[in-house]
Amino acid sequence: MRTLVAAFAALILSHSVHANELQIAASKALAAGEPAAVMKAMDKEIYRGNIAAAYQLGLIYHEGKLVTRDDAKARKFLKMAAERSDIRLWFKLGIADAQYALGSMLRDGHGGKPDLAAAASWFEMAAQQGHTQAQLALAQIDFKTAGGKPNPERAFIWSSIAEKSLSDAAQKEAEQIRDAARRQLEPKRLASAEALISTWTPRTY
Repeated sequence: MRTLVAAFAALILSHSVHANELQIAASKALAAGEPAAVMKAMDKEIYRGNIAAAYQLGLIYHEGKLVTRDDAKARKFLKMAAERSDIRLWFKLGIADAQYALGSMLRDGHGGKPDLAAAASWFEMAAQQGHTQAQLALAQIDFKTAGGKPNPERAFIWSSIAEKSLSDAAQKEAEQIRDAARRQLEPKRLASAEALISTWTPRTY
Protein backbone atom coordinates (compact mmCIF):
# COMPACT_ATOMS: atom_id res chain seq x y z
CA MET A 1 0.00 0.00 0.00
CA ARG A 2 2.76 2.46 0.94
CA THR A 3 4.41 1.86 -2.43
CA LEU A 4 1.20 2.79 -4.27
CA VAL A 5 0.64 5.93 -2.17
CA ALA A 6 4.28 6.95 -2.68
CA ALA A 7 3.95 6.39 -6.42
CA PHE A 8 0.82 8.50 -6.51
CA ALA A 9 2.50 11.28 -4.54
CA ALA A 10 5.43 11.26 -6.97
CA LEU A 11 3.03 11.38 -9.91
CA ILE A 12 1.16 14.47 -8.75
CA LEU A 13 4.46 16.19 -8.07
CA SER A 14 5.19 16.00 -11.80
CA HIS A 15 2.38 18.54 -12.50
CA SER A 16 2.39 17.87 -16.24
CA VAL A 17 0.96 14.38 -15.87
CA HIS A 18 -2.11 13.58 -17.97
CA ALA A 19 -5.36 13.69 -15.98
CA ASN A 20 -6.33 10.12 -16.93
CA GLU A 21 -2.98 8.81 -15.74
CA LEU A 22 -3.45 10.58 -12.44
CA GLN A 23 -6.94 9.12 -12.08
CA ILE A 24 -5.68 5.56 -12.57
CA ALA A 25 -2.87 6.03 -10.04
CA ALA A 26 -5.21 7.55 -7.46
CA SER A 27 -7.73 4.73 -7.88
CA LYS A 28 -5.04 2.13 -7.27
CA ALA A 29 -3.72 3.95 -4.22
CA LEU A 30 -7.19 4.44 -2.77
CA ALA A 31 -8.09 0.80 -3.37
CA ALA A 32 -4.98 -0.20 -1.40
CA GLY A 33 -6.90 0.64 1.75
CA GLU A 34 -5.74 3.98 3.10
CA PRO A 35 -7.61 6.85 1.41
CA ALA A 36 -6.54 9.31 4.13
CA ALA A 37 -2.93 9.14 2.92
CA VAL A 38 -3.97 9.85 -0.65
CA MET A 39 -6.29 12.68 0.38
CA LYS A 40 -3.49 14.22 2.46
CA ALA A 41 -1.08 14.03 -0.48
CA MET A 42 -3.62 15.73 -2.75
CA ASP A 43 -4.46 18.44 -0.22
CA LYS A 44 -0.77 19.25 0.08
CA GLU A 45 -0.34 19.50 -3.67
CA ILE A 46 -3.49 21.58 -4.13
CA TYR A 47 -2.13 24.03 -1.57
CA ARG A 48 0.98 24.26 -3.75
CA GLY A 49 -1.16 25.04 -6.79
CA ASN A 50 -1.19 21.60 -8.42
CA ILE A 51 -4.47 21.62 -10.35
CA ALA A 52 -4.06 17.99 -11.48
CA ALA A 53 -4.52 17.03 -7.82
CA ALA A 54 -7.54 19.35 -7.59
CA TYR A 55 -9.10 17.58 -10.57
CA GLN A 56 -8.62 14.17 -9.00
CA LEU A 57 -10.01 15.30 -5.65
CA GLY A 58 -13.06 16.75 -7.40
CA LEU A 59 -13.73 13.37 -9.00
CA ILE A 60 -13.32 11.56 -5.69
CA TYR A 61 -15.89 13.79 -3.99
CA HIS A 62 -18.29 13.50 -6.93
CA GLU A 63 -18.07 9.72 -7.19
CA GLY A 64 -18.27 9.20 -3.43
CA LYS A 65 -16.80 5.70 -3.56
CA LEU A 66 -14.24 5.96 -0.77
CA VAL A 67 -15.34 9.22 0.83
CA THR A 68 -18.77 10.67 1.50
CA ARG A 69 -20.11 12.11 -1.73
CA ASP A 70 -20.10 15.91 -1.68
CA ASP A 71 -20.96 17.55 -4.99
CA ALA A 72 -20.44 21.05 -3.60
CA LYS A 73 -16.81 20.18 -2.84
CA ALA A 74 -16.57 18.37 -6.16
CA ARG A 75 -17.59 21.52 -8.02
CA LYS A 76 -15.13 23.59 -6.00
CA PHE A 77 -12.12 21.43 -6.83
CA LEU A 78 -13.14 20.77 -10.43
CA LYS A 79 -13.52 24.52 -10.99
CA MET A 80 -10.05 25.03 -9.55
CA ALA A 81 -8.68 22.54 -12.08
CA ALA A 82 -10.80 23.80 -14.96
CA GLU A 83 -9.97 27.50 -14.82
CA ARG A 84 -7.50 29.05 -17.20
CA SER A 85 -4.41 30.87 -15.97
CA ASP A 86 -1.55 32.41 -17.91
CA ILE A 87 0.75 32.35 -14.88
CA ARG A 88 0.95 28.54 -14.72
CA LEU A 89 3.78 26.59 -16.30
CA TRP A 90 1.39 23.70 -16.99
CA PHE A 91 -2.32 23.53 -17.91
CA LYS A 92 -2.58 27.22 -18.83
CA LEU A 93 -5.86 26.45 -20.59
CA GLY A 94 -7.16 24.44 -17.63
CA ILE A 95 -7.58 20.66 -17.58
CA ALA A 96 -10.00 19.68 -20.33
CA ASP A 97 -11.27 16.63 -18.42
CA ALA A 98 -12.06 18.89 -15.44
CA GLN A 99 -13.87 21.36 -17.68
CA TYR A 100 -15.96 18.53 -19.11
CA ALA A 101 -16.69 17.06 -15.67
CA LEU A 102 -17.71 20.44 -14.27
CA GLY A 103 -19.86 21.17 -17.30
CA SER A 104 -21.59 17.81 -16.88
CA MET A 105 -22.34 18.55 -13.21
CA LEU A 106 -23.77 21.96 -14.09
CA ARG A 107 -25.85 20.52 -16.93
CA ASP A 108 -27.25 17.71 -14.78
CA GLY A 109 -27.76 19.75 -11.61
CA HIS A 110 -25.29 17.91 -9.39
CA GLY A 111 -24.34 20.12 -6.44
CA GLY A 112 -26.85 22.83 -7.35
CA LYS A 113 -29.49 23.83 -9.87
CA PRO A 114 -28.90 22.98 -13.53
CA ASP A 115 -27.23 25.82 -15.42
CA LEU A 116 -27.04 25.17 -19.15
CA ALA A 117 -25.32 28.46 -19.97
CA ALA A 118 -22.51 27.80 -17.49
CA ALA A 119 -22.28 24.18 -18.62
CA ALA A 120 -21.93 25.26 -22.24
CA SER A 121 -19.14 27.66 -21.30
CA TRP A 122 -17.07 24.91 -19.65
CA PHE A 123 -17.85 22.44 -22.44
CA GLU A 124 -16.61 24.95 -25.00
CA MET A 125 -13.31 25.42 -23.15
CA ALA A 126 -12.77 21.67 -23.20
CA ALA A 127 -13.98 21.38 -26.79
CA GLN A 128 -11.41 23.94 -27.92
CA GLN A 129 -8.72 21.71 -26.45
CA GLY A 130 -9.95 18.75 -28.49
CA HIS A 131 -12.11 17.01 -25.86
CA THR A 132 -14.46 14.97 -28.06
CA GLN A 133 -17.13 14.28 -25.42
CA ALA A 134 -17.28 17.99 -24.59
CA GLN A 135 -17.67 18.80 -28.28
CA LEU A 136 -20.68 16.49 -28.52
CA ALA A 137 -22.12 17.74 -25.22
CA LEU A 138 -21.89 21.33 -26.47
CA ALA A 139 -23.58 20.40 -29.74
CA GLN A 140 -26.37 18.71 -27.77
CA ILE A 141 -26.99 21.84 -25.70
CA ASP A 142 -26.89 24.09 -28.74
CA PHE A 143 -29.30 21.97 -30.77
CA LYS A 144 -31.33 19.62 -28.61
CA THR A 145 -31.56 20.54 -24.94
CA ALA A 146 -35.01 21.68 -23.84
CA GLY A 147 -34.83 25.22 -22.49
CA GLY A 148 -31.48 25.94 -24.10
CA LYS A 149 -31.05 28.77 -26.60
CA PRO A 150 -30.74 27.20 -30.07
CA ASN A 151 -27.46 27.79 -31.86
CA PRO A 152 -27.55 25.58 -34.97
CA GLU A 153 -24.34 27.05 -36.40
CA ARG A 154 -22.28 26.15 -33.33
CA ALA A 155 -24.08 22.82 -33.08
CA PHE A 156 -23.10 22.08 -36.67
CA ILE A 157 -19.49 23.04 -36.10
CA TRP A 158 -18.90 21.01 -32.95
CA SER A 159 -20.89 17.96 -34.03
CA SER A 160 -18.94 17.90 -37.30
CA ILE A 161 -15.63 18.07 -35.46
CA ALA A 162 -16.66 15.51 -32.82
CA GLU A 163 -18.04 13.03 -35.33
CA LYS A 164 -14.58 12.45 -36.76
CA SER A 165 -13.28 11.04 -33.46
CA LEU A 166 -16.38 9.30 -32.07
CA SER A 167 -17.68 5.82 -32.71
CA ASP A 168 -20.85 3.75 -32.41
CA ALA A 169 -23.91 5.45 -30.86
CA ALA A 170 -22.09 8.67 -29.99
CA GLN A 171 -20.86 9.05 -33.56
CA LYS A 172 -24.35 8.41 -34.90
CA GLU A 173 -25.80 11.07 -32.59
CA ALA A 174 -23.16 13.57 -33.70
CA GLU A 175 -23.98 12.84 -37.33
CA GLN A 176 -27.70 13.33 -36.68
CA ILE A 177 -27.10 16.69 -34.99
CA ARG A 178 -24.72 17.73 -37.77
CA ASP A 179 -27.17 16.89 -40.54
CA ALA A 180 -30.17 18.46 -38.81
CA ALA A 181 -28.24 21.62 -37.93
CA ARG A 182 -26.96 21.91 -41.51
CA ARG A 183 -30.53 22.07 -42.79
CA GLN A 184 -31.20 25.10 -40.57
CA LEU A 185 -28.28 27.16 -41.86
CA GLU A 186 -28.45 29.66 -44.68
CA PRO A 187 -25.87 29.11 -47.45
CA LYS A 188 -23.53 31.89 -46.27
CA ARG A 189 -23.55 30.72 -42.65
CA LEU A 190 -23.06 27.13 -43.76
CA ALA A 191 -20.10 28.04 -45.94
CA SER A 192 -18.55 30.02 -43.09
CA ALA A 193 -19.02 27.13 -40.66
CA GLU A 194 -17.56 24.60 -43.10
CA ALA A 195 -14.51 26.83 -43.64
CA LEU A 196 -13.95 26.99 -39.89
CA ILE A 197 -14.28 23.21 -39.56
CA SER A 198 -11.76 22.59 -42.34
CA THR A 199 -9.07 24.65 -40.60
CA TRP A 200 -9.88 23.91 -36.95
CA THR A 201 -7.14 22.53 -34.71
CA PRO A 202 -7.17 22.05 -30.91
CA ARG A 203 -5.77 24.83 -28.77
CA THR A 204 -2.52 23.90 -27.09
CA TYR A 205 -1.34 27.15 -25.51
